Amino acid sequence: MLTWESMANVLALPHIFEITFDVLTAAVGCLVILLALRLAPALTLSAHRLAIWISIVAAVLIVAAQVAEVLADFSRLSTLEDAAADVAELIALCFVGLALHQIGRAEKVEISSLRRAANVDHLTGLVSRSFFHRAAERRIELYKRNGLPLACAVLDVDNFKSYNDRYGHRSGDEALRYVVRVLRESTRADDVVARYGGEEFVVLMGGDIEDAIEVAERVRHGVEHESVTENETHLGSSLTVSVGVAVLTEDVASVEQLVEKADDELYRAKRAGKNRVAAAGKW
Repeated sequence: MLTWESMANVLALPHIFEITFDVLTAAVGCLVILLALRLAPALTLSAHRLAIWISIVAAVLIVAAQVAEVLADFSRLSTLEDAAADVAELIALCFVGLALHQIGRAEKVEISSLRRAANVDHLTGLVSRSFFHRAAERRIELYKRNGLPLACAVLDVDNFKSYNDRYGHRSGDEALRYVVRVLRESTRADDVVARYGGEEFVVLMGGDIEDAIEVAERVRHGVEHESVTENETHLGSSLTVSVGVAVLTEDVASVEQLVEKADDELYRAKRAGKNRVAAAGKW
């Protein structure tokens, strides 16, 4: 039963401060829990996920303690020291929320940077082999579902090892960048062009075998005829490429199988003398 004396104690300034800060701390704790639960599913680093769940447990305990303290505040006296302790708890919980925000921000910045590094070949600026496989799987599924023609071309710089041995790796890197420039100029905007490894490149393009051969010949011709001007290209000598072309068929179930078919044609072009395009059922 409340008396005038107990009401006076409740309304005393330290008591008002303590109740206020207890309520604020509980409210901030709930916000921290919501922030942590929102961040947790988006995190990829295990250390960050562990930190999030530790913060959630700590925030839940703090909120539970603050609710208990608010209920107890109406049956006891408070001092300025009690209010100061509650301020410290509130500040500490705010710092936990700030730490969670920084973890989320760092994850977004660092992981996006790592993903870009994994998706892009640093020498040529083309997409990487792993990114190509992911993009190609989606495109194969889409084209099969809609009954659209899809082709793949694999090209390799002829005699590249000899070129590297003669002119050095720096010139070899410059030669690869030159081939990439021709590739960009010769392919279409919606074609997926990737460095597949070493001096080998792959192009996934919409269209039938004739369309793919046309693109492949454009690349082959561009590399051969534009690389002869040594002073303009800064190349040690002229370059040529061999290209293998394959199209998506019902028996192709994966990116690997489509690339393998194009790769078989590439080696057919190599065996036939290099600097040419080979396609299944053609030439």
